[in-house]
Amino acid sequence: MAFADRINESIRGRNLGFEFLSSGKHGTTKTGKLLVGPEASRQYHTTGDTTGVNLAPFGVSVLDNSSAGSSQVFTLDPPIPGLDKTLVFMTSANTLYVKTANGETIVSSMASTFTVIKSTGTVAGMVKLTPVSTAKWVATPISSGSIAFAVST
Repeated sequence: MAFADRINESIRGRNLGFEFLSSGKHGTTKTGKLLVGPEASRQYHTTGDTTGVNLAPFGVSVLDNSSAGSSQVFTLDPPIPGLDKTLVFMTSANTLYVKTANGETIVSSMASTFTVIKSTGTVAGMVKLTPVSTAKWVATPISSGSIAFAVST
């Protein structure tokens, strides 16, 4: 069953609500609302992404080309401010590429700006993308072992 098919679109009862912040509470001087009630919130998560359909600009995409005979290029839809994207690379000998759909830029300490992330390792690795506008991501590589990432434009 697909992730979206398991979502109950009706919210009833007192299990979910808003907490209204007042000045100085919770370590902030801002006022506003927080969604409260559940112990956790489940993000969109998929292991079924293909190169034929753009990656959603939110949630977690687990990219694995161990069964493919060559490198694969995935396209990432434009960022939506406020919604983070996590890319998990489960690579083998084949390289994975993730490029932005319309030339949106990605910035990080790896390079000033770029539009393509390339996996270069042979073990799992992860990159977190945080949108700063509808045209720019900030990348935070979270790596371990021998995974490495390269970037290009």
